[in-house]
Amino acid sequence: MKIISWNVQGLGKSRTFREAQKLLQELRPQILFLSETKMMAKQMEAKRRMLKFENCFVVDRCGLGGGLALLWTLDVSLEVKSYSKHHIDAVIHNENGSSWRCTGVYGHPESEQKKHTWSLLRRLAGMSSLPWLCFGDFNEIFNLNEKVGGNERNPSRVHEFRQAVRDCRLLDLGLKGYPFTWSNRRFGPQLIEERLDRFFCNQNWGSLYQETAAKNLISLSSDHNPILMELIGKETRQRYKRRTFRRVHYEDMWSGYEKCKEIVQQEWQKKSRWNEENPIELFNKKAKESLGELQLWSKKEFGGRQKQLEQLQNKLKSIRHSFSHYDCGDELKKTENQIDNILQDEEIFWKQMSRADWLKEGDKNTKFFHAKASARRKKNRIGGILNE
Repeated sequence: MKIISWNVQGLGKSRTFREAQKLLQELRPQILFLSETKMMAKQMEAKRRMLKFENCFVVDRCGLGGGLALLWTLDVSLEVKSYSKHHIDAVIHNENGSSWRCTGVYGHPESEQKKHTWSLLRRLAGMSSLPWLCFGDFNEIFNLNEKVGGNERNPSRVHEFRQAVRDCRLLDLGLKGYPFTWSNRRFGPQLIEERLDRFFCNQNWGSLYQETAAKNLISLSSDHNPILMELIGKETRQRYKRRTFRRVHYEDMWSGYEKCKEIVQQEWQKKSRWNEENPIELFNKKAKESLGELQLWSKKEFGGRQKQLEQLQNKLKSIRHSFSHYDCGDELKKTENQIDNILQDEEIFWKQMSRADWLKEGDKNTKFFHAKASARRKKNRIGGILNE
């Protein structure tokens, strides 16, 4: 199971939503906790459908800020136990009969209010003895070395956080990747970075899952990075799977290109070297040859775009890990914009493939779009051939 926790700082922003869609498409988490969605329940319900989650529990925004959302897939048996403007607490029931707690936290950003976050943690800790995974944006660092730039953090504030964690008997699971999860994005001398987002577990967690570190993912739209936790069962062993061959299908998106039609026409107009007396065999051979040529064309046409996206993402990670953005953030911003441009082109491309001509470029993905694309997919499927 995979869990992602992310302070999105406004899911309504098109750039943030594009990044969220791509992130979920690549990682396919079963649980997603979002803080600072800045949305009401009805708005979040629409986003839930677009992000392809079957279930969602929402805490409405307060004014123009805040807002929490916990999304999970159909194969997760999740029961929400309590919630507030700063947390969503749930219990998850596994197929083997075991259960564990899943709590997303959004800490008070104001210094004078942070004590309420620590009181909340202590209350939650006393509610159950189940294995507990607690995560989110706590809006506080755990060690003084988890901040660079700006004024020094008040040690007493850090101590209060650490004391609350001790009282709850929680263990920091650690972080792989870039050491900071938040940035003020003011590059150069004014740059400040901190580790505000993390995963904790209690002592009983080890009875179900291995204590693995969370993975810090790079964000180009929010001040906070999303963090990923992959749950590995205590008895899980590395297994080698037999290699399976993926069935090749005709891609619906090819239909919108004239080159696709040209390739099919050329293949079917070629003089056949197969036995034409058997029409079924001839049809199968021609279809196989056409599909092979379409695959080669598709790899050249679309493969380069995906490869370019991967190269830019690796470049963005390299810039972050080299700390070169401490001096100047121009290269980092340029790379982020290039990635967003590719994601934007991809969004527009898929909207064009829906053939909903009235759908304006730049509009958000809608239920209509998904229904339209699904209808075309069904229509284009050849179930059989009928003679006279």
